[in-house]
Amino acid sequence: MTGPNKVATIEYYEPNNNHPISKLVASRDDDYYRTLYAEDPDFHMLGQRDPDFNAVLEHDSHLDFANPTSVMQLTKTLLKLDFGLKIDLPMDRLCPPVPNRHNYILWLKDLLDSSLPSYPDPNAGSQPVIGLDIGTGASLIYPLLGCVQRPSWSFIATDVDARSLWFARKNVALNNLDSRIRVVGRNIADPLVPLDDLGLETIDFVMVNPPFYTSEAELLGLARQKSRPPNTACTGAPIEMVCDGGEIGFVGRIIDESLALRERVRWYTCMLGKQSSLEVLIPILKDHGVSNYAVTAFVQGNKTRRWAIGWSFGAQRPSRGSSRGCEPSAGKQLLPHPTEATVATWSNLRVRSEQLERIICDAMQGLDLASWTWHRPLSTGVGFVDRNVWSRAYRREKARKREEAKLAGEAAEDGPLTSEKKELERKTEQNILRPAFGFSITLRSSGDPENNEDEISVVARWLRGDDYALFESFTGFLRKSIRPC
Repeated sequence: MTGPNKVATIEYYEPNNNHPISKLVASRDDDYYRTLYAEDPDFHMLGQRDPDFNAVLEHDSHLDFANPTSVMQLTKTLLKLDFGLKIDLPMDRLCPPVPNRHNYILWLKDLLDSSLPSYPDPNAGSQPVIGLDIGTGASLIYPLLGCVQRPSWSFIATDVDARSLWFARKNVALNNLDSRIRVVGRNIADPLVPLDDLGLETIDFVMVNPPFYTSEAELLGLARQKSRPPNTACTGAPIEMVCDGGEIGFVGRIIDESLALRERVRWYTCMLGKQSSLEVLIPILKDHGVSNYAVTAFVQGNKTRRWAIGWSFGAQRPSRGSSRGCEPSAGKQLLPHPTEATVATWSNLRVRSEQLERIICDAMQGLDLASWTWHRPLSTGVGFVDRNVWSRAYRREKARKREEAKLAGEAAEDGPLTSEKKELERKTEQNILRPAFGFSITLRSSGDPENNEDEISVVARWLRGDDYALFESFTGFLRKSIRPC
């Protein structure tokens, strides 16, 4: 695959002529996009590849970030070269920094892919997804980036500003995405997540880059404290950057609406300009009983940092990387519970994966699980259960009931179905669909540079449920079960 800094040529196109996105861009996969801006763009190289960008460079490689025209051209050039997109932007509306916005899409992909009902799902990236972008802006950047990276995604993009809506609709047309992006005008007092107004029963995610500031005075005061204006604020209109209560007030409105909509949206997500906002918003979610949430930070080199928060009323738990992507300055107590734990690690010289697979499967088959499946090509097993069936208390209760059944003259456990077992089978399907706890166990190989040998780890993952204590208890049971290794 061609790396992000190694693309020598690109097939340019003019969307007005209804040409498809170039084959080069269309062939890029998640691995390419994941590392796209791992390093800051090389302005000299960008200038060689795009004459329009070269025209705004000073001394062949310097970009004046205080010049709105130069900043806007950087955005247009990155969208063209890295995503095959063409946009038109007005000088009096926000010009978004592409790497930062791209990071939001990367996080969303991980959040959604890792919390699907089916796990593991090799086709997670191709699942149909509908997202709502609140306050899409003139650039329409989030729907555009999302549609390029995920052909199965579609968007509703809303805004309250007539000028931004006009340019957003133009950018949909410029990129031939009318069938996948719907731009909708709203009023300031309207609901922010208007599923009923849109005729939608459910959607997969909500995303927003809310106005950061509570007033124009706050905006100007913070700008004066910086050595230069922020990239996007130099061309933005007040309606895009200021609202009552700032970002906390705006996200608070979404939280209030989510309490009514609940699982009609899989994930509610918001970008934040201030880390301190996490310290206000996370306790609000917890006060409302929301335990399934995620936090992360978007960092690009030494440029401006942004944060994000997401929450869900569903029971599917996201990956550790997507849910605990940063440590707030206020401490780890703001982070959600970890959804992944390394149970044990050995040298490959000491234990083989086949041996571990056998021990793990024997341990799981000895439990009263609703379901258990080992996916050998992935070295991963997935199980679901309706309660803690590995505790001593459960085993004692099970033994007591078995003894009572014998005394009552019922058949032994291996004989014909007892009424209790019939009832358990009747509930099995329901337990699998909405179990109290879902988990995966993966055998993960890695290298140990210090000892120059390979290692193998047993990694437990919390897939579903509301009770973190179950996950902790299960990892303890698993650790004891594989101790003979």
